[in-house]
Amino acid sequence: MSENEAVVVNVDDVIQVTKGDLKGEQAKVIAVYNNSVAVELNMQQKDGTLARTVLNHKEYKVVNK
Repeated sequence: MSENEAVVVNVDDVIQVTKGDLKGEQAKVIAVYNNSVAVELNMQQKDGTLARTVLNHKEYKVVNK
């Protein structure tokens, strides 16, 4: 993604990870940053909360807006 391209993802959008260890996983966007997004994955941690991570804009595609 170049500097001139606008971010086309918003909070609560569903994305699919396209690169890395989480490839193929779907997640809900919880925050959008200049170079990345914070997402909540559909995986529970040991304490019962949903796992969260940060992805670069090049590492996902929007599935549902």
